[in-house]
Amino acid sequence: MDSTTSDSQAHAKAPNVRALVQMLQAIKSTAKQHCTVLLGTEGLSVRWEIDSKTLQSSIFLRQEMFLEYRCPGGVRVFGLQFNNLMDTLQVFASSGHELVLKYPNANMQLECQMSEQGEGNDVNIYAQLDSQEMPIPKDLSDYWQDPSSYFLTSGMLLKEMIEDLEWTAVGSNNSTVEVCMQRQPRRLLFTAQAAGTLQIEIPTGDLGGFSCAEAEVRFSYKYKNLRTALSNIPQKDTTGVNSKVWVHVCLSASA
Repeated sequence: MDSTTSDSQAHAKAPNVRALVQMLQAIKSTAKQHCTVLLGTEGLSVRWEIDSKTLQSSIFLRQEMFLEYRCPGGVRVFGLQFNNLMDTLQVFASSGHELVLKYPNANMQLECQMSEQGEGNDVNIYAQLDSQEMPIPKDLSDYWQDPSSYFLTSGMLLKEMIEDLEWTAVGSNNSTVEVCMQRQPRRLLFTAQAAGTLQIEIPTGDLGGFSCAEAEVRFSYKYKNLRTALSNIPQKDTTGVNSKVWVHVCLSASA
């Protein structure tokens, strides 16, 4: 590769590939689904959404999370087959060494590189992933309409809640979950209705943040979308602390 190409490449060195894989596992796409990667001056973002636009996942890694990070020439946007990206990163994660990501190479591919020091010899491992042109997906905030309601609670609690609601969806492809927030007294309830009805109330002591735009707000979502969004949340962050999750219940939300 010539120096001109190298100088214009986006470059990121990740210190912990396992943590990167863990965060990306929060996205649960279909086998042939493509994700959109955005490399900009502030960091790296991976976004995925289903064709109906009713479910979108977005992970943003600030440049401070990388040992080295540079992105000359403005924002780079490209598509990758998500499962290929995950399979490749999991191979590199098994070694525990630093991983360098570069885009684009001479063939417009994402290049993954890892170096290992052996007995007297250095071992370099490479992988190249084909990319494709992708439009910039709308940011989740573009779908929000103020005033919005939101709450903060643990990822583990949300995962357990969605698993408990699963039995109501057995035998139904259209089961829904209603999210109800009440301002006074403060309440957060999830009600699933399909083959049966089950209501779960999140204890107020487990809410790290809570804001209800009106006296009461209610929105219904497909169970399968909530399950995809909540069942794969990393339970701990890279420091071992239990993950906290912000959930926005918005006036323009659709499910």
